[in-house]
Amino acid sequence: MNLLVVTNLVQFMSNYAVLGLGMMGSAICYDLLHDDNSYVYAFDADENRLSQASSLFSRSNRFYSFPLQLNVTDPLNNHPLIQFIQEKNISLVFGAIDYRYNYYLSQLCIAAGAHFVDLGGNPAIVKKQRTLDQLAKDHEITIIPDLGLAPGMINIIAAYAMTKFDLLSDCHLRVGGLPQNPKTSLNYQQVFSIRGLTNEYLEDAVIIRDRVIKTIPSLTEVEILTFPDPWGELEAFHTAGGSSSLPELYVGKINHLTYKTIRFPGHCRYFQFLKEFGLLSSEPLPFNPIFTPREVIEYFLKQNLPHNEPDVILARIAVSGSFQGNKKVHIYELIDYMDKETGYSAMARTTSFPTSIIGQFIVKGVISPFGVLYAEQSVPYELFLDELAKRNIKFFFREESI
Repeated sequence: MNLLVVTNLVQFMSNYAVLGLGMMGSAICYDLLHDDNSYVYAFDADENRLSQASSLFSRSNRFYSFPLQLNVTDPLNNHPLIQFIQEKNISLVFGAIDYRYNYYLSQLCIAAGAHFVDLGGNPAIVKKQRTLDQLAKDHEITIIPDLGLAPGMINIIAAYAMTKFDLLSDCHLRVGGLPQNPKTSLNYQQVFSIRGLTNEYLEDAVIIRDRVIKTIPSLTEVEILTFPDPWGELEAFHTAGGSSSLPELYVGKINHLTYKTIRFPGHCRYFQFLKEFGLLSSEPLPFNPIFTPREVIEYFLKQNLPHNEPDVILARIAVSGSFQGNKKVHIYELIDYMDKETGYSAMARTTSFPTSIIGQFIVKGVISPFGVLYAEQSVPYELFLDELAKRNIKFFFREESI
């Protein structure tokens, strides 16, 4: 009898590995540990983060932390992390570290026999990950890159919104993580990695314009939009990565599809200046080749931008088209605040909780296909929305006639 009980418990136990214990990785751990059958093995190269996480989750006997040593040039054969994943029977690995590792980690997880999801953010890396599709299928592994807020949750909801029309016209995504109490001339604070921020501002944006995929320089085509008080008038401009796979999936099916980042007015102009004058260049400084201008700017942004202060996520998805001959626009709007009780920022909540949900969907068989999947096609919309609502992440819908 006791043996049977233990066997049933083991059958439903889920072992996860979380690589990275920054703002996002920590929030993923927090969400996973709310499932009484989840065991979380977390890794980070930073001793302070390991110590903070151990203290934060000290009451849980299902959380374990370890130092992380990872180099993309390390051979995969007999990699210590592969051995760990296999020994601990890890079902799925979350990549919550620099996007530069995601292709390597995808290969590593296929070799280890574990599913993999990551926070994405770089289209070139995601494209490389997609070349592993057949290999992942052969090993019965599921990989979903480019999760989080945007790319991620917003793109999934946009794909859901587009299913409501017989004929599509436009889809416009507008998303921003902002300080509740803006400071400095940038009116911005650190809500995710500075390297991720500058990457969004430097790489080209991918859009659909007149039913054709086009690339548009980031930090261009600034527009004004408004949100309910106290936010009022804001600006939005093209940035890289946010449209994720939507242009690829909807080219020829929709007239226009764009993604823009929301900021307080004037923010874009500062970064336009930095970009125009080469201050975000990755070319070594001629008088000191040890550093690049981008590294210097990123260093001072990290030093001077506020962090760990109350933030807000503002998001708006507007999809227009016709249904049964009637032309409509469907608008999904999200305003999410820092959780004062847990201390998790709005950015951490809306990035990490959706990723955690999708990872759990894979392990529990809700998402069952193998290969390198598109989140927009593989995540069950209604169930996803239900799980988000349980975490108090709620989209408000309205319909307008055109």
